[in-house]
Amino acid sequence: MKRFFIIIPLLVATMVAGCIENDLPLPVIKPRIASMQVEGASEVYINSEKQNVTITLEEQTDIRNVKISSVEFQDERTRSSWEITGMHDMSSKLAVTLSIYQDYVWTITTQQPIERYFSVEGQVGASQIDDVNRRVIVYVTDKQDVSDITITSLKLGPADITTYSPAIESIKDFSNGAEITVTAHGRSQRWMLYAEQTATAVEMKAVDAWTAVAWLRASGIAELENGFKYRKKGEQEWIDVKTNSAGDGGDFSACIEGLEPLTDYECYAFSGENITDIYEFTTEEARQMPNSSFEVLSNAESKNFLSFYDPASTILENQSKWWCSGNAGSTSIGASWAITIPDSEDKVDGRYSVRMESKWVVVKFAAGNIFVGEFAGVLGTKGGKVNFGRPFTLRPRKLSVWLKYDCGKVDRIDGVPDNDNVKIGDNDRAQVFVALGDWDYRVYGGTPASPVCVNTTERSTFFDPKSEAVIGYGNIVLDKSTNGWIHAEIPIDYTSTSRKPTHIIVSSAASMLGDYFTGSSESKLWIDKVELIY
Repeated sequence: MKRFFIIIPLLVATMVAGCIENDLPLPVIKPRIASMQVEGASEVYINSEKQNVTITLEEQTDIRNVKISSVEFQDERTRSSWEITGMHDMSSKLAVTLSIYQDYVWTITTQQPIERYFSVEGQVGASQIDDVNRRVIVYVTDKQDVSDITITSLKLGPADITTYSPAIESIKDFSNGAEITVTAHGRSQRWMLYAEQTATAVEMKAVDAWTAVAWLRASGIAELENGFKYRKKGEQEWIDVKTNSAGDGGDFSACIEGLEPLTDYECYAFSGENITDIYEFTTEEARQMPNSSFEVLSNAESKNFLSFYDPASTILENQSKWWCSGNAGSTSIGASWAITIPDSEDKVDGRYSVRMESKWVVVKFAAGNIFVGEFAGVLGTKGGKVNFGRPFTLRPRKLSVWLKYDCGKVDRIDGVPDNDNVKIGDNDRAQVFVALGDWDYRVYGGTPASPVCVNTTERSTFFDPKSEAVIGYGNIVLDKSTNGWIHAEIPIDYTSTSRKPTHIIVSSAASMLGDYFTGSSESKLWIDKVELIY
């Protein structure tokens, strides 16, 4: 009987256990592609936030026969819905499902820039090439017979592997357009070439005046001497400008350097004996950012750290905050945890430089930093928010800065950006970058004064130098100790000479992957005497 009563409870326990559902949720781990090797590609860009890989193919690569030679995932448990490596037709995007515990659809897309050009004798201005509809329009003088035109250059397909029919030299008559067949990789396309007459021999297309330079663009007759002349308004003598040919027909451009700020000038374009009207332009002012040698300090924000402005300053621009740091977050547990500190002992200019120290602050890695903008708050123990930028409408050409870097070995990795293979023991990297743009705070999440919000818990908000709002950008990355102070001039590359920025961002960090809470707790970066060069 005793044995019977032992068996019954065991059976009941087994039956009850069998009825209990395993309702523990599976962990949510998003699969990420760490790297991809593609033959015939000039670049492979991975965006984990958008779950997309963009492959830029060299122009001679056959887009319908692209070989993905290898792919690596951040988590080795990742499974794919089909074999990614191998030959693929990349003329349209591919979709692949990646899984660890849940399914996520990634897309693989391609782009293939192909240099195309077309020019003829007597051409005026640049050719208009429509690669979607496969049409080319070239402009010639009104004296040019469109039934007897000589082609001087033509390229509509990949270099060295493209054939044309009929032969280029046989095409003369453009009265009703000329048809040409372009063949590459065994596939042919029909293009139409058109020539149109114009009575305009030379035309000024743009005059973009900055502080100390002006950018000029014009079109003229390709075979003639094309150029510009300028002078300060009120002076008699015209000055020749070194001209750059655009390499496409009769378009040409120039940059006038050494101009004086807030000064009136005149200019015109010429093509042979033909000249444009005189155009007037006024250069912009030259202005520096406030407190750029970090001499003005106060405890206006907290007794735990010094801020780089002083409401009691006799200089108006130094009474409000321009520069900020992450000190408001790191010193919430005490003044000893400050990561950005004025340094009166090690400096280049004035009484102070700024020393940025990366630290492990109790539960989180914090990169020493200083930036143009405002600290926007902490997010528990997960991260924080900053708003980048201050109002600024000028267009400097360089950022000058003095730097000193003590580089530590990476000892903290909480995350890494796509396309970066940093690992423990690598040299840390410091960065200084400058950006000018027309960010809309309603789009980028910040404020009217500081429009770009970076939330360190959301990668999608991290600053993107390739975003549409960025007009100019430049940076310097240091991956080893400088052994003392060095001077750097950071060129600013602009996407447009005509767009005007609304804000400027300057950001410095002792650990450039600080947004990912990755870097070395031994790294220190000093900066001093920050200047804008126009």
